[in-house]
Amino acid sequence: MLKEMQDLHDLYVKVHATIHQMVDGLTDEQWVKKPADNFNNIASILEHTLLVERRFFAQLKGETADIDARAPFLATSWDVAKIKAMWAENERLAKDAFERLTAEALNEPGAKLGVGEVNKRQLAAYAIAHTAHHRGQIPLVKKLLGI
Repeated sequence: MLKEMQDLHDLYVKVHATIHQMVDGLTDEQWVKKPADNFNNIASILEHTLLVERRFFAQLKGETADIDARAPFLATSWDVAKIKAMWAENERLAKDAFERLTAEALNEPGAKLGVGEVNKRQLAAYAIAHTAHHRGQIPLVKKLLGI
């Protein structure tokens, strides 16, 4: 793996580790409980994050992924065991996607996002930034739930 991608992968793993710490020991009921009707729960936040990561990792490999990342926010029930399994799988998918990137590929078009068109180097960084953004929502949800 390129040093640049190894550094980004290490950061990705560190961000994921902090999320693991935040949700470790929570019951399935705590994962799916919403602090209010207009709030997301931990399950929807993490499932959304995982789906976005999957789309970004596919794009890093030059693939197209038809993934509805908004679906968890619109759902009325969530499968916590499935989300936890996706979490472990995404860590493998991230390593695979980052390992495949060559120095030349980093400058190739990566995706068109809300911030504009980004190359694959920027897309890898944006994937981590997106996960870190949603990471910041978990303590708020936990606080509002009193956990």
